[in-house]
Amino acid sequence: MPLFIYTDSIEKNVDEIRKYTNRKIIAVMKSNAYELGSKKIIPILRKKGVDFFAFEKCKEYFENIEVCKNTNVLIMESIPTNKILKINNKNVRISINSCLDAFYIRNLEIPLKVHLRIDSGMNRLGLQTIDEVKWVLNILKKNKNIEIEGIYTHFSSDVYENKYFEKQYETFKKFLQLDKFKIIHANATKTLNHKLIGNYVRVGMGLYGYHQPFIKLTPTISYNVRPCSLFYPKKNKKVGYSQKYVKQKIGVIPIGYHDIDLTNLSKIYYKGKTLPLIGTSCMNHTHFKANDEINYLSWLSIFPTNGIINIANDYNWYKILASLRVVPKSYIRRNNYDIPKIFKYSKEKGPRVFARIRSNQITRIRII
Repeated sequence: MPLFIYTDSIEKNVDEIRKYTNRKIIAVMKSNAYELGSKKIIPILRKKGVDFFAFEKCKEYFENIEVCKNTNVLIMESIPTNKILKINNKNVRISINSCLDAFYIRNLEIPLKVHLRIDSGMNRLGLQTIDEVKWVLNILKKNKNIEIEGIYTHFSSDVYENKYFEKQYETFKKFLQLDKFKIIHANATKTLNHKLIGNYVRVGMGLYGYHQPFIKLTPTISYNVRPCSLFYPKKNKKVGYSQKYVKQKIGVIPIGYHDIDLTNLSKIYYKGKTLPLIGTSCMNHTHFKANDEINYLSWLSIFPTNGIINIANDYNWYKILASLRVVPKSYIRRNNYDIPKIFKYSKEKGPRVFARIRSNQITRIRII
């Protein structure tokens, strides 16, 4: 069963983020758009008017160079001078993550736009002091080929944390006074429920409906499977690698840690009800506690399809989505926002089409 990615949900989320922030969007496409497929996601976002994309690594940009034509691009990692010369694209910005980055490019003779990364408190990458930024501004402004276009930071505080966020926020504001920057941006995950800053907002997981409990976003992915085994264990029999004693009905799904990172998943879903996972996941199979409603034709959802996913503490969606690289994916644009449950082939001629029967209505769904 493929992983369904609902492109209409992505479009809806873009509209919601724009409405809520009243700012332009920089769409973060790092790690192959969190393994959802950047070559598919970027054209979808471009149709919605998103024209600025951020990649973590230079190689990610080169892999997506065709779908990024005539768009604005920010590469966030430090890039060696030889790779900068290969890019040679006026629409690409590079990130200055340290004084050393600025020193290396100070004499380049090609037009170049840069964004200064500020370490406001995460202590990972970025310029850390006012003096460092002043030195970088001074050395880069001596080269007329270099335009210091933007400045940004990455807030590290938890979604619900306020005190440390305020400290980072005030720290970043001090750096904004050092020059007139055309583009100012920060990560959306930590700012949408606090204070927005800048004229752009950098959005990653929020595009897909995750890690944003304060905005009405729509989950984008659905991964449904049928059980491959159902049984009642015999008395005193143990289940799985962890040898758990279970007396009730047991089910097995054909998904294991080879398919998806199940480390932080504790349950799956069926018709709005939760079914606890039990034991230790195998490479290709996982046990769960079934109920009497479950049979071999039941579609079980690996991910919840409502707001639970935004606030559940046991979900790290960055790790979960990044683990989906081996899972086949289908991109679907629906006529409505209900998640389809029963599929059958339509007799309609033309592109590959699915039809879903709900009550007496048929909703046609095109695979893209």
